[in-house]
Amino acid sequence: MLQVKRLLVCLFACVAAAHADEIVYSGYMISDNSNNSVATTAFSLAKTLWSRTMILMDVELDQTTVPPLEDAVTGASRPTRQSKSEFRKNRGQILAGLGQDLGENTRVTAQYYFSQEPDYQSQAVIASLTQDFLQKNFTVSLRAQYTYDSVGEILDNGSVRNAGKETHRASLILTQLLSPRSILRGGADAVRRHGLLSDPYRKVEIPGTADTVIERHPNMHFQYAVWSEITQYLAPIDGAFIVKYRYYWDDWGMKSNTADFQFNKYLTKNWIFTPQYRYYDETKANFEGYGSTGTYDAVDYKLQQFGSNGAGAALTCFLKAFSRNHPTWDFLNNSSVSALYLHYFNDLSPTHYSADLVQGSLKFTF
Repeated sequence: MLQVKRLLVCLFACVAAAHADEIVYSGYMISDNSNNSVATTAFSLAKTLWSRTMILMDVELDQTTVPPLEDAVTGASRPTRQSKSEFRKNRGQILAGLGQDLGENTRVTAQYYFSQEPDYQSQAVIASLTQDFLQKNFTVSLRAQYTYDSVGEILDNGSVRNAGKETHRASLILTQLLSPRSILRGGADAVRRHGLLSDPYRKVEIPGTADTVIERHPNMHFQYAVWSEITQYLAPIDGAFIVKYRYYWDDWGMKSNTADFQFNKYLTKNWIFTPQYRYYDETKANFEGYGSTGTYDAVDYKLQQFGSNGAGAALTCFLKAFSRNHPTWDFLNNSSVSALYLHYFNDLSPTHYSADLVQGSLKFTF
């Protein structure tokens, strides 16, 4: 479920970074084959205050429901307190900031992120710099982010025990316009995480005994990734292909490959059909460089060797299809509504985890 939700995080991040005035209302539901579920509503705003200054805001509220028995396969966290009953927790997040144009070719943004739930709190500051070259045909973007998380554990008496986690992230994004119908993008990411990097709720059996201990991970993690993406519009079929590849590696011995394929097809000038597919594979974590083999645990399925697939489709309608014959509906001329369904599944035996995502959104551009 975590990987499915990351896709939605990327969607909202793209909305927040959009260089246009718009309002987006979204809602989505994720459910998996272990009866975990997440229901979310979100609101995003990008509004120009004056000629070169834009306010950015994203608000999200969600509710996570975890079944009575802890499920270490999905990574869903729940306390042992009231373990025989369904566990629910609410989470809220806000992302707010400003974007400022510095001349015709330079833009800077600064944002603050905060999220809160009963046993987890996160805060982040994000800064980015975007520079256009060659008459805006080539763009360089730099992004830096610092995050501090308070990782909590709800104890049997109802109190919460907290531990800290820090994340430093730096990203480089390059965009090249190859032709009026082709765009090439690429980039690199580097992440340093420090602090409590394991799940305080996940228990691990000590080999050869009946005893369990709390999952143990190293308190330092360096992660790296490079990626490329090409978008190609094909006039004969009135559609565009988007193909993306990402390679990841870290100092925990893990490597992964991700390939994304998307096809945007105009059914009519106001309707777009978007089938999409995502393949992912990764190697198993190896903590030998951090100490003896018995020191750290890799029972979390996200640290195992496995492959996964995500397939689905979206349908987008531009509401000008309905407003053109109704002058009083002119406010819909730059608006659209979309719906998305995505099915995720992996080959990790014996559970073969799977999840379904359904999303709807309404966008007003002005």
